Amino acid sequence: MARTGIFPILREETHTTTAATTWGDDTTKEVGVIKIAGNHAVDFDGTNYPGADGDCVLVVNTHTGNVAVTIAPDPLGDADADTVTLGAGDTVAVIYHPVNGWLFFAGVAAA
Repeated sequence: MARTGIFPILREETHTTTAATTWGDDTTKEVGVIKIAGNHAVDFDGTNYPGADGDCVLVVNTHTGNVAVTIAPDPLGDADADTVTLGAGDTVAVIYHPVNGWLFFAGVAAA
C-alpha cells in the first residue's frame, strides 16, 4: 500500500528576532531557525504567509523569560490549540501542512 504524507524540510537560514516577528513577512521564507532574543512573540500566519508542504521551522527562546509562539488561523479550530509558551531555552518545531496550515510538530524543554 502506498502512503502519502509530509516530509519535514528544515530551511537553511537562521533569523534572530528584535521585535514581534511573523515568519515569511518579517523573515524570508527560507528561515528554518528563529531565535527569539527578547520579550515578544513569533507568529505563523497560514493565510497570508503559508509555507511550502513540509516546511519546518525551529523556534528557540534565547531570552531569559517566557515568550509566545502563535499560529493563525487556528489549525485545529480550538481557541486553546494555537499558542505555545516557551520558557528560557525551550524550542518548538512548527511544520506546514498543505490542508491544515501551520501546526505545532514537537517541543523540547531546556534541561
